[in-house]
Amino acid sequence: MKRKKTYAKEYFKAYCILLIVACLFLPLYEKGKFELIVNKAHDPIFDSVFAGITHLGDGAILILPIIFLLFVKYSYAILLAWSTLFHMIFVSLGKRVLFRGAPRPLEFLSGLDIYTVPGVHISHWNTFPSGHTTTIFMLTCALAMLSPKKIWLQLALLGIAILTGFSRIYLMQHFVLDVLAGSVLGVISAYGGRWLTLKFFSKKKFRKSLYPKRKRALGQLIPF
Repeated sequence: MKRKKTYAKEYFKAYCILLIVACLFLPLYEKGKFELIVNKAHDPIFDSVFAGITHLGDGAILILPIIFLLFVKYSYAILLAWSTLFHMIFVSLGKRVLFRGAPRPLEFLSGLDIYTVPGVHISHWNTFPSGHTTTIFMLTCALAMLSPKKIWLQLALLGIAILTGFSRIYLMQHFVLDVLAGSVLGVISAYGGRWLTLKFFSKKKFRKSLYPKRKRALGQLIPF
């Protein structure tokens, strides 16, 4: 894996711009207010879309891309594995140590008329940070690193991450701040995995894969 080819420049640049804009509005943010506005704008179609897309942030989905990348390059799988480890540590520290027991929107806003999407289990505690958001931003950022020449793909991956993060607010699972923090931790996790991979796993032997003929067989199926 080469340093200059794993930067995810367009992803990172667009993400930073959006993060700065979001942070500029944070001083005006009253906890729970934006979540209530979103909650009153529910629609059956959006309910189905966000109830489905939110599962892209499930930690279990990371197993499949790690296995898949073993057939592309060992270093790619190693990058994602390290990034996954970082994101697990960050989320665990936040939820179980630093902010353990912090109420989620449904608990924080208890007593108000809150709409919940049918069939979606709503959690009440350990809100900070959003684990689903951390997962999807880590995954999409890592994949963007493996597609340095595909600007459209990097931006599409960022769009998927944003929609997944927003789904956590829409479903009343997290506050805006939880999602923003989760996105930051996800991106940091990906770059932490990149740094370790470049430092310790960039030798030629790690550029091999479980399927040596991958370039011919997978060349048309994957963007990197």
